[in-house]
Amino acid sequence: MAGSKRSTWIGGTALAGVALGAGAWFLAISPAFDAAAEVREQTSQTVQRNDLLEMQVTKLAADYAKLDQYKAELAALQVQIPTTARLADLTRQIAQIAESRGVTITALAPAPPQLVVPPVAAAPAAPATTDAGAGTDGTEPAAGGAGGEAAPVASPDVVVPAGLVAVPLSLTVVGTYDATVAFVGDLQGALPRLVLVTDLTGTSQEETEAGGGKPATARGDQEIVLSAFAYVLPDPAAGATAPEQPAAVPASVPGKNPLVPAAGE
Repeated sequence: MAGSKRSTWIGGTALAGVALGAGAWFLAISPAFDAAAEVREQTSQTVQRNDLLEMQVTKLAADYAKLDQYKAELAALQVQIPTTARLADLTRQIAQIAESRGVTITALAPAPPQLVVPPVAAAPAAPATTDAGAGTDGTEPAAGGAGGEAAPVASPDVVVPAGLVAVPLSLTVVGTYDATVAFVGDLQGALPRLVLVTDLTGTSQEETEAGGGKPATARGDQEIVLSAFAYVLPDPAAGATAPEQPAAVPASVPGKNPLVPAAGE
C-alpha cells in the first residue's frame, strides 16, 4: 500500500516537473532565445552598416585628399572642351597654326551650336514574308515600313554628357600640298581645343596671281575646304543670371499735367 502511494507521488511529481519545464520553455525560455536571436541579427546588421559607412568615409577622405588633383584634371579637360564657346580664342589658335604651317586662311565661319545626341543604330531589316497562296506579284512588305526596315534605335554603347553641344566650323585654307596636310593634322592634334574634322575636300591649284582674297599659288598647291566641330560643355553648377529688373516708373501726381513744365523751368 505504501509502495503504491509512493509511486503515485513520484509519478505526479515527475509529471508536474515536465509540465513546469514545458511551461517555462514556452513562456520564458523560448521567447528569451527568440529575443536574443533577434538582437544578434540586429547587431550583425548594425556592424555591417557601420563597416559600409566606414568604407565610404575612408573613400571620401581619400577623394578629398586628391581634390586638388581632380581640380587640375578638370581644368585641363575644360581647356579641350570649355564651358563656353570662346570663338575668339579658337579663331586665334587656328590662325596661329596656319601661320606656323605657312598656309593662308581664306574663309573661317562658325555656325550656330547644336546639341550632341547619341548616334542611332538601325535594327536589322526583318525578312520579307510571302503569302503561301500568292505568287511573285503577291509578295507583301514586312511590318515596320517599306522594305521591312525597323525604326532606328539608340546605341547603348555611346554615352554623351548631358548638355554637350557642337559648334560647326567651315574652313578654307590655301598652301602647298605638304603644308595644307600638316595644317589639317595640327587642327586635330595640336590645338588646345578639341576639334573633329568631319569632311574634307582638296583641290589642286594652278599658277595664279593673288586676288579675290586668295594668295598667289603655284602649280601643285592645294586648296582645302573642310568642315569640323568644336565642342562645348556648359557648367551645370553655373546658374543662370537673373535678368535685371527695370526701374519702376514714378507715379503721377494727382491733379498735375505732366506735359506742363514745372515753375522755374
